[in-house]
Amino acid sequence: MSGWRTPDVVTAEDVFARSVADAERIAREAAKARPGREPSAEDIKRVIAYAKSPEASPELRALQDRIARGALSWREVLSGEAGADRGVRAAFEVEREKLAELCVGEKRPPAPPKRAPRDDDDAPTSFTEDAW
Repeated sequence: MSGWRTPDVVTAEDVFARSVADAERIAREAAKARPGREPSAEDIKRVIAYAKSPEASPELRALQDRIARGALSWREVLSGEAGADRGVRAAFEVEREKLAELCVGEKRPPAPPKRAPRDDDDAPTSFTEDAW
């Protein structure tokens, strides 16, 4: 142990390292769980209807109430953007299979093509007097 690394510093480093490892693990799990498709408007309508039905779990109904109050949106919930929210996680623990059944999804739009960086060879080859 170095002279400046007091026991409190060592403990803080350990806690920080565990927190980082936990965050990375959760991010990997979220990436696996995130669907490859965006929820469609029809998916959202089906989920809302189910969340308001008596068959829905109390966790999903509580989530529906929060969404109705404007805290979240169903698009954020179903696309995985709100996956860190405790209420969302609780609802998904209970209703994951049913929600997956209700969400058919739509393909995400393709990413825009990347432009190659401009090369010196692409520069104009002749200049007029006005260009200077």
